Amino acid sequence: HTLCCRSMERVDEKVINYDLIEDILHLLLVEPQCNNPITPPPLPRDDIENNGSILIFLPGLGEIRCLRDRLTGSRTFGNANRFRILMMHSTLSPEDQKLAFVKMKEGCRKIILATNIAETSVTIPDVVCVIDSGLVKEVRQNKRTGTSTLVTDWCSRASAKQRAGRAGRVQPGICCKLFSSRTVNHVMRNQAVPELQRVPLEEVCLGIISVGFANNCMDFLLQAPQPPAEESVQTALALLEEVGAIFFNGSKEMLTPLGKHLAKIPVHVKLGKMLIFGALFKCVDSILTVAASLSSKSPFSTHIDNATQAATAHRSFLHPTSDFLTICNVWKAYSLALNNGRSEGRRFCDKHFLNQSALMEIHDARREFIDLLAQIGFVEGEEFKRDKTEGLIEFHEKVRSSRYNMNGENEALLNSVIFAGLYPNVAHALSPGGVSTALPTFWHKKEHVFLHSSSVNYKRKKLESEWIGFHEKFATSKIYLSSTNQVKPFALILFGRSISVLHVERKVIVDDWIELKVAAQTGVMFRELRNEVEFLLKEMIEGVEISSGNGERGERMIEGVEISSGNGERGERMINGLVKLISNE
Repeated sequence: HTLCCRSMERVDEKVINYDLIEDILHLLLVEPQCNNPITPPPLPRDDIENNGSILIFLPGLGEIRCLRDRLTGSRTFGNANRFRILMMHSTLSPEDQKLAFVKMKEGCRKIILATNIAETSVTIPDVVCVIDSGLVKEVRQNKRTGTSTLVTDWCSRASAKQRAGRAGRVQPGICCKLFSSRTVNHVMRNQAVPELQRVPLEEVCLGIISVGFANNCMDFLLQAPQPPAEESVQTALALLEEVGAIFFNGSKEMLTPLGKHLAKIPVHVKLGKMLIFGALFKCVDSILTVAASLSSKSPFSTHIDNATQAATAHRSFLHPTSDFLTICNVWKAYSLALNNGRSEGRRFCDKHFLNQSALMEIHDARREFIDLLAQIGFVEGEEFKRDKTEGLIEFHEKVRSSRYNMNGENEALLNSVIFAGLYPNVAHALSPGGVSTALPTFWHKKEHVFLHSSSVNYKRKKLESEWIGFHEKFATSKIYLSSTNQVKPFALILFGRSISVLHVERKVIVDDWIELKVAAQTGVMFRELRNEVEFLLKEMIEGVEISSGNGERGERMIEGVEISSGNGERGERMINGLVKLISNE
């Protein structure tokens, strides 16, 4: 027993053993005469051998798809006359989910792959066996970024008990648990952690302010039965103010026009702001991909045995200055491969050491985000209306060729919009100067930081810009920045929070710490340009018919923000003039 326990401690039970699941199904459904050890009385053997469905609990859609593909590709379980492989997930259509409740013809068994949606929300009457991975995907706060992220973790003991009970609602059943008693007794919590205590509170605070529940979010939230920490509420309100979603009228929190729209979409405020700006400036395709990648797993697979090959394969996608546009390169290449069929997509991922499950998560998030933009009126919903036969390729092409992606190839604009979402995450690169071969040093306000080795900007001796936007800041032996892009000064001025022009010192100060050396006239011009951009965005967000480019003022400003595309002679002249002034600082 002791040796067995020690051996189990070496096993990572969070890694789903798909082979084991398939073996259990084979034992229950194909060779029931061998299942005496796992079929205790008083369960009638006929219920397992001839009747009822099998319900398998998995943490998320990616795992469901993986097991579905394995089973449908199996000689045994791929036989549609004997087995129906069905899925239950909140993103699936009601019609697809209803199939789990349909009674099958005699001789055909349902194998239902589900997340915790089947734990309490629905009851499938004919389930005779539950196979439980014990895992669940929960929204947690990512302390590196302050954003919410989906994390795979153990469910609570109460949830595991609830799952087991799904097999015994209307008839006897059994539950096969893919985790040890040690995990149950020493790892699982008794109850799930309340959401208010484990997620970022920006969306919660926006909701409270938007519906007018209280003048003060802190007072309101502290009345909850299991309230969040005061520090978490303060952090959320500070971030909402920094991104321009709220302002304070005395002690009362008020929504800005941007905040009114962010309150309507269930995504982190930074991603929501990035998506809105992507739609406004007509570069929605790549911005959908970037926002989706920031809320999903990395598409790059890490292979210990083939690390050199994987690194070489990944290098082919690298963008010279932006980790975010690197992900866009991966997505575009994967989409092209899919034009030749799903099997070619799988081969492409295998060849380039990419995680196809993560890429499908990005696809799902892109669909969800375009629906949210349509819901709040920033894109025309009819243009992206889903066809039942529409797949990934058709949807990708529809977005790429839409009028909301006219500036989709404008990298300077893309970097500016990405920065608008990342803000206030920006670091300053200080070059050693002269003929020194030393690398630049990086500073976030007064804090010395380092670029992570995974970034395309790592160990670059010469940077095109001295400003670096970043998604994550985290501490190990040093404070590292990962997921970075180089940011042009105009993006800092256009999308920073506050701007001051120091005429005598010939400087522009953004947010009290970002110093840009420019002539006084240039500083004033920048401030006026920023005010014009803010006015335009305010009118767009409030629904004035400028967002389509109609109206002289809107057209003039949109041309001005199309920074390096060369589209619009007037816009190009204006920006070229600004660039010359900055270069002669």
